[in-house]
Amino acid sequence: MAPPLKQQIYKILTKKHGLTLQTDAVKYLATVVEDLPPEELVETLNYIATSYIQHEDGGRILVDRASLETTVDSIFRKAAINQAIDMATTTATITSTTHGGLVTATSDQQPAPEITLADISAYLHVIDSFQLPRWRFTSDNKGFVRVPEHQMKLLAPAQEKVNAYRDRFDLIRERLLRHDSFRAKTYAKRDETLEIMPIKNLQGHKPGDYLLFGMLTQVEEGRYHLEDPDALIELELNNVARGIGLYTLNCFLLVEGYYTEERKFRVRTLGMPLAEQRQRSLAAFGHNVNFFGGPVAGDEMVVLETVESKMTDVMFVIVSDVWLDQPRVVMKLRQLFEGFSGESSVRPLAFIFIGSFISTPYIYDIDSAAAYKDCWNTLADLLADFKEIAQSSHFIFVPGPNDPWNANILPRPHVPDHFTARVRQRVPNAKFVSNPCRIRYCTQEIVVFREDLVNRMRRNCIVAPSEEVPMEQHLIATIVEQAHLCPLPISVRPAYWAYDHALRIYPTPHMLVLADRYDSYAETYEGCQAINPGPFPSGFGFMVYWPADKKTQMSKILD
Repeated sequence: MAPPLKQQIYKILTKKHGLTLQTDAVKYLATVVEDLPPEELVETLNYIATSYIQHEDGGRILVDRASLETTVDSIFRKAAINQAIDMATTTATITSTTHGGLVTATSDQQPAPEITLADISAYLHVIDSFQLPRWRFTSDNKGFVRVPEHQMKLLAPAQEKVNAYRDRFDLIRERLLRHDSFRAKTYAKRDETLEIMPIKNLQGHKPGDYLLFGMLTQVEEGRYHLEDPDALIELELNNVARGIGLYTLNCFLLVEGYYTEERKFRVRTLGMPLAEQRQRSLAAFGHNVNFFGGPVAGDEMVVLETVESKMTDVMFVIVSDVWLDQPRVVMKLRQLFEGFSGESSVRPLAFIFIGSFISTPYIYDIDSAAAYKDCWNTLADLLADFKEIAQSSHFIFVPGPNDPWNANILPRPHVPDHFTARVRQRVPNAKFVSNPCRIRYCTQEIVVFREDLVNRMRRNCIVAPSEEVPMEQHLIATIVEQAHLCPLPISVRPAYWAYDHALRIYPTPHMLVLADRYDSYAETYEGCQAINPGPFPSGFGFMVYWPADKKTQMSKILD
């Protein structure tokens, strides 16, 4: 290797970007860029370094060949897609060199290269809950700071429980104060804006009408309180008007009413904190903070939007409660794969299979372990009959309440590797992830969560929801406005204190997959699509999602 090239790699990747390359990584990178003209070499090396840092989320400084190959392969795949789109949509004689100069110029006499699922996969990222970064809002600088990873433990100290609720309070309060209803205008009259009164400040005020914000709690049996970081006050909940939503303990609420001489708060109206459109949240913080997790896209948003809109055949197939221990379910899965394996059929980019993967709770003994592993082996043998799907499509497996081996605490880790070895051997793109998990495709963010939320939330409501609104709309409004997938007390639905951030949804994602035993639905609330494919064994229904036009279709396998 010529000294100038080695010096260029060292100068740009190490001195400029702080990356230390192993010897085999340097040799590999040299073979990639050795034929580039000098004027493109610097741009290309900078692009590779930036893409690597984004792909690794800044976490790996020592670069080995395997991780570098993954980054370069992703760049080539993205370049192939952009090249094909350019050639298909323009008659220009030359295609511009994009992606750091790694795309060579192509004339219009050459046929447009075919875009495969492997190419599109460069834009697909699946994120496990235990890999998410944790951010904390600080009122001092009005911004978010990242919490060190060493503080995120499964067996966290009690302070983390306090931090979880305080972080949620700060996030929602800051979101509320950005709403036009709470922003004081220079020439506005006093009654034209709303003012939230801190609970501790009520002690120095006369009885009267006030608006409070805090968390609904129950300090003692039969008595409800509203609590913020500094104080709490007892609520009188008689003949209360309420907006849409499911009002449970540990929800953060806006409460309007009368402060009495007995130092209680007589509630007239209960309301959820007002939701915020995704773009407004991003404008405030999101462009500088990676809330969603995973690698940050190295491409410009315009490029991602173009790829997303042009790939009209890309689809996700979403199936919930895939009971592999039921022969009839396995038979219907075969029919599902047959439907997508025909000559004229389009292969899905990903199958999202959501648990539980067995119909009864897992029992911790030898016989149950062997039977559970046999279920996964059955799926692997079934996929062996559909090699094209198994080799090209991604399979994302999200565990449910019956799967091992978590103590029913959120977030739930992925299915243990011991049971899924044969599936991973036969399906190269199989991904076993946590519940909940996150999926990023081009510009879109999708959150997948398996929980029987409708019944659990309804049972724990302290105020009956309006029967004029469908229950699923109450649920979706609650989740979006609470910015949390499961705003129930920890005593009702246990969660790891230090990983509560994995259940938050801020900014609001493009889609929520709320897999539930409840009837299937597809709703949109404040720009967020929420779907429930329903349990597969009950009617063998599933959903198909097309990201290009953001549409979902309810489908069913007929007898």
